[in-house]
Amino acid sequence: MKHMVFPVPETGAAGERADERIDSLRHLLERERKARIEAEAVAERSWRDLYENQVRLALLQRITDASNQSSDFKAALGIALAEICAHMNWDVGHAYRIDLEGKARRQARITYAAEPDRFRPIMDASRRQILQDGEDLPGRVLRDRHPHWIDQMVEDKWFPRRDLALESGLQSACAFPVLVGEELVAVMEFFSRRPLVDKDNILLTVTQASTQLARVVERERARTALLHEARHDAMTGLPNRVLLDERARAAFARLQRSGKDLAMMVIDLDGFKAVNDKHGHHAGDALLIEVARRFNRVVAGLRGKTGWPGPSPRITLARVGGDEFVMLLDMLTDRRLPEFLANRLLVALREPMPIDGELVAVGASIGIAHGGGDYTSIEQIRRDADLAMYEAKGAGRDRIVTFTDALGSDVRRRMALERELREAIRENQFLLFYQPIFCLGDTPYLLGFEALIRWAHPTRGTLSPDAFIPAAEASGLIVFIGDWVMRQACTALARLHRLLPAHNRPFVSVNIAPQQFLQPDFTQSVRRAIADSGLPPRCLKLEVTEGVAIIDAARTRAVLEEIRAWGVQTSLDDFGTGYSSLSYLKNLPFDSLKIDRSFTASIDDPKSRDIIQTILDLAGKLGLTVVAEGIESSEQDRMLQSMGCTFGQGFHLAPPLEETAAFALAAAEAPTPPA
Repeated sequence: MKHMVFPVPETGAAGERADERIDSLRHLLERERKARIEAEAVAERSWRDLYENQVRLALLQRITDASNQSSDFKAALGIALAEICAHMNWDVGHAYRIDLEGKARRQARITYAAEPDRFRPIMDASRRQILQDGEDLPGRVLRDRHPHWIDQMVEDKWFPRRDLALESGLQSACAFPVLVGEELVAVMEFFSRRPLVDKDNILLTVTQASTQLARVVERERARTALLHEARHDAMTGLPNRVLLDERARAAFARLQRSGKDLAMMVIDLDGFKAVNDKHGHHAGDALLIEVARRFNRVVAGLRGKTGWPGPSPRITLARVGGDEFVMLLDMLTDRRLPEFLANRLLVALREPMPIDGELVAVGASIGIAHGGGDYTSIEQIRRDADLAMYEAKGAGRDRIVTFTDALGSDVRRRMALERELREAIRENQFLLFYQPIFCLGDTPYLLGFEALIRWAHPTRGTLSPDAFIPAAEASGLIVFIGDWVMRQACTALARLHRLLPAHNRPFVSVNIAPQQFLQPDFTQSVRRAIADSGLPPRCLKLEVTEGVAIIDAARTRAVLEEIRAWGVQTSLDDFGTGYSSLSYLKNLPFDSLKIDRSFTASIDDPKSRDIIQTILDLAGKLGLTVVAEGIESSEQDRMLQSMGCTFGQGFHLAPPLEETAAFALAAAEAPTPPA
């Protein structure tokens, strides 16, 4: 048997080196084991973090989806409470919406509880909670604008609802701000039966949820701002026509159910256009803002010591365009209130307003219409308030008119007449009659004609001026009608002149309405009528009333002087019936004046004879000729001649004639004026 050789352990230095290598390997293996354990822990944490992130992202996605689908912050808060409680395994959640009016904040009455019956006491107490800075858990968030925690409910004796929370088994609580920028818009408060752990994760989750809720607030505010802009007047801040119509329709729907009255008031400013024309639109805007402020003050003071003693209705004051305001009075219990309020509005306007360094005063014409009766829509009530306002404006400045059935019938007749007048202008339904003007005497001779308009109405026959001229003046159509009369008369007389000898060419006298005379282009209109017709200017006489003379004496003088320079004659019509003083007659360039028919008709009265004699004497001293109107009898003719009146017109001498008859009269007489 061979001998076996066994290794003998080394001793000394060699053995020590072996031990070192073994220790090194042992340490290496330990480090590798620790590294593997750490790597596994990191992987586990990563997977756990990934899972938690995915769960949190899913939560935020649900809150985001709900927020994006809602413009109602309250609804979005409710969804967020439920989702956060479910995600965090919390038991109760409350939301407090911040009320920006004053310091007191109100609970939004949004709650969530996994077991409502169990947590009813704490839920009810939270609903009653009024937030105050620094008080209670949400009050601290309100004060500090950052989250607050209660880790152990039993240890936080400062918490007012602690006993209720403990009775429900709740151990912890937390509250978080919902911020839009730096503004606190809500506080969310949560309770749990378990301790709060991983506050960093809690804070991250709730903060991200709060960001989504803040976006709902921003959208809600943007929507509210857009709605406000769409339903309010940008200049005055008052409701506009859109909001007024909404409230008016709702008020009319309540009218039958409530048993109370409704009224609409239409307010149109008097003198606003003059302010705009003189000072510019910026001044007009400033005036409207001040008017709105004063009207609002009247409405706000309705319940003051000097206000209305009875119940106040719901009042909407709106600006519906230009210088027009409308007031809706809903749930009205006393029909006297609208007129009381209208008078207060007029009083509010009496104090002049500083505009561009000047004090400017405006008035208002106010129309009122009450609901009830046969009305079937709010639009009909508004229409009748409009009609009443126009009636007030026609009656003068600072008037209040309440609509009645009689007024409605009258106004509707005038409006129908205005529509027919417009059609008459389009369809050329007017025609001219010519009343001869004579030199008075035993053998009167023709001097000229006064052009008198008639309307060949398609159903009512031939109408005299009294039947339609007032409506034409009220509507402004008199400007177009007056211009037509002047052009038509000039054209007709020029045609007549071509049929007569040169020494026998009568003049035509045309009445000029005040509105027509005041047009900026009036002199150009006269010049065009003369030029287009070929009528000699000396054969045209323009008659203006005393009212024109006093509106703007300087302008009246300039216009009369300009047209007289062309040769056109001027006459003051209806002298003695208007408002002019003798100074106007002296200073304005007239060629003649007319004695009104009312004096001629009462010439038997000594007072009338004295007035006529005074007019004749005055005219003689001023170098004016005088024409007496309305001579209806030979006795009137004789008396006028005896007093020194040289010229006249009237049915005693000749009635108004159609063009053919008037031309025939002129051609038949063809007299040679006496030397």
